[in-house]
Amino acid sequence: MRYSVTGATGLLGNNVVRHLLDLGHEVRVSVRRSSNRTPLKDLDIEILEGEIGDPDHADQLVTGTQSLIHAAGLIWFGKTQQESSHKINVDATYNLAEACARHSSRLLFVSSTDALAAGQPSQPANESSLQPAKCNAAYVVSKRQAEAALLENAVKLNLDVVIVNPCLFFGPWDWKPSSGKMILALTDGYVPLAPPGGISVGDVRNIAQGIVSAAQRGQQGQRYILAGENLSYLELWRYMAGLVNRKGPFAAMRTPMRKILSFGGDLYTRISKR
Repeated sequence: MRYSVTGATGLLGNNVVRHLLDLGHEVRVSVRRSSNRTPLKDLDIEILEGEIGDPDHADQLVTGTQSLIHAAGLIWFGKTQQESSHKINVDATYNLAEACARHSSRLLFVSSTDALAAGQPSQPANESSLQPAKCNAAYVVSKRQAEAALLENAVKLNLDVVIVNPCLFFGPWDWKPSSGKMILALTDGYVPLAPPGGISVGDVRNIAQGIVSAAQRGQQGQRYILAGENLSYLELWRYMAGLVNRKGPFAAMRTPMRKILSFGGDLYTRISKR
């Protein structure tokens, strides 16, 4: 079979491409002109240069393919960049959906568990858990909007769409790095406090396998959570600190300190634009 993949230079997309090749499939990838193509070196793939928001590029990308795995996106967890996030995560996704509908190709949309409601230790979230929504960070908002746009218009477009919601993942080919920044941050010095709450953590190779399985066997219009082990941030950060021979945090921060640091972080972002 032939698959098309967006986000192939990123951690998840690159592992998806490698898994597809291991299974013997043909792979076509979308790459922006400005992208660093180092992660694609020596891979037997077809590279199509262009922007996923361009209708002509989208048509070329899905022509002759059974499924498009859309793993590209703008990850921005601050409250700024709402417009840019919407343009990439919502508008460009819908453009790809229209192309898939025209060519009768399945769209496998890689969303995030951040688009779902926050679970509790006693009641984890599932695929139907949408409320209450998580914070109004640009990434969270745009991923929820993209999911809604696809599912609400699937019948009108005659679109075969499946959505996956991966957890936080780590693993090989994190060349930028991506999630690996969290580990590297712990090497810079002692971090006394971890964030409150927790998260599901998985191996990116397992997530990639789940994505391909969903593209092949997922039910149209369904969401699938791709999760790993549920950990508190304190457990996670202590574990990662041990990997880099650092002392882990002694406790999780409480709500007042979290709010103060959050406000300070937002203020710093607005002033520094970083």
